[in-house]
Amino acid sequence: MEQEILMTRIRNGEDEAFAQLVNPLIEKGYRTSFSILKSRDQAEEVVQNALIEAYRNIMSGKDITYFNTWFYKLVTHRSIDAWRKNDRLKESPLEIDAVTDKHSVMESVLKEETENEIKRGILSLDNRDYRNVLILYYYQEQAIQEISDLLGLKSSTVKSHLRRARNTLKKRLIENQFIGVNSQ
Repeated sequence: MEQEILMTRIRNGEDEAFAQLVNPLIEKGYRTSFSILKSRDQAEEVVQNALIEAYRNIMSGKDITYFNTWFYKLVTHRSIDAWRKNDRLKESPLEIDAVTDKHSVMESVLKEETENEIKRGILSLDNRDYRNVLILYYYQEQAIQEISDLLGLKSSTVKSHLRRARNTLKKRLIENQFIGVNSQ
């Protein structure tokens, strides 16, 4: 109720109302973003952009019933988006100098191709929740409970999403004939 009053005051041009609304959320938003991105600068940028986006949504009259939950989900999704963007830009170069024989070079190339194909498969999943759960669990090494807290989902829902996402990803990779039928 208090948040609804603050949002009304914000829409009426009271800037201090926005500060009252978001100041208690900034620290947790930063910690959430940092836990995903592992970078202070990027986490600060994500939170700053989320604050701008929140302000614009409030000013546009968007109905935000549970602002805290909405804001933390916004920060989480924007952090995952930033992580994806960074991951795409970070194409890891193959260190040929460190590899001594042709067999090792071939293994490195195959490993990198496998990782890239799996990443492409994850990013191509239609269900955003599935993508986010896989990224947080496997690439950001977040525990089930941490993912639950970040996304505002029950632990059982996170586990269910993780299982379904794995199965969907496996089917997609098999369809693309990237992995053999006998692989687990």
